[in-house]
Amino acid sequence: MLTGLLALASVQLATPQLEPMAFLVGHCWQGEFQNGRRDTHCFEPAQGGRFIRDTHEVTGGYAGETLYSWNAEAGRVEYVYWANSGGVSRGSMTPRGDVLDFGDEVHRGRDGREIRISTTWHRVGDDAYEARITSANDPTGSRVVRYTRLDRAPVQMDESTSADGSRTLVHEVVVPAPPEQVYPVFATPDGWRSWAVRQAWASEDDPDLMETSYVPNADRGDPRNIRQLYLLRVPNRLVAFRTVQAPTGFPHAEQFYRVTHIVELEPAGGGTRVRLTGAGYPAGPAGDTLVNFFRDGNRTSLVLLRRRFIDGPIDWTRQQATAGD
Repeated sequence: MLTGLLALASVQLATPQLEPMAFLVGHCWQGEFQNGRRDTHCFEPAQGGRFIRDTHEVTGGYAGETLYSWNAEAGRVEYVYWANSGGVSRGSMTPRGDVLDFGDEVHRGRDGREIRISTTWHRVGDDAYEARITSANDPTGSRVVRYTRLDRAPVQMDESTSADGSRTLVHEVVVPAPPEQVYPVFATPDGWRSWAVRQAWASEDDPDLMETSYVPNADRGDPRNIRQLYLLRVPNRLVAFRTVQAPTGFPHAEQFYRVTHIVELEPAGGGTRVRLTGAGYPAGPAGDTLVNFFRDGNRTSLVLLRRRFIDGPIDWTRQQATAGD
């Protein structure tokens, strides 16, 4: 389904050298400093997965943004960090097993003062990492902070197997918006562009066919695009569709085309419960691969959907400009 393919773009990166950081992407992580302030980092893919963007904010207003990229000439992952205070940091990242080593980062403040910081992130399973930070010329900046994933709990998941061996995945989340606001994000091209994809077009020949792309400046007919066939649309209640074209290279695409995707909406307090069902994952190794991927992929997609109604529609133009396109 399209939300699952969104997760593919969100978690699977186009730059293999960034894969050691893939577990962070599509999630927000929060740690607490000794003074009680909380630091929240949210990671997302940029430019079709060629980069990783980390946006963070500390209680009290300090915030910044980091962009990670692969420098082929230097043979290393490099990053630039921009702080809202005007400071800028540059450095590199080297993976060592479950450790991300950021080496000696040089942070230059707006006043020109430089601080050297050494940082390592130690992965602790799927839901946490420990940041160990030391600074020779600023001892107050030395600390160990454990960051935990914030966005697992809101999404509930269930899985079942039918008599013929086919499987069904069900994911649920409550978003802070009424059904009449949630329905268009699944039923219209404008809605998909507000949170999921850079490009979306209704078919000129078939009103039930929609084409989308994560690729900047993509056009209709690009083989990297996704095409969805709507099977049913009941305003403010239900959307059902199948993928009829996956991006080039998508694994087990033919088997994936058999899966039917149903999005059900129901009022839940002041918001909407979104129930996302993927039915018809086939038995066998190909189905196993798809289920294993979409089990977490669809969860990530619903986290991003919820974030759209908390933070507002994505500004793709701003994201592209920030990534340097």
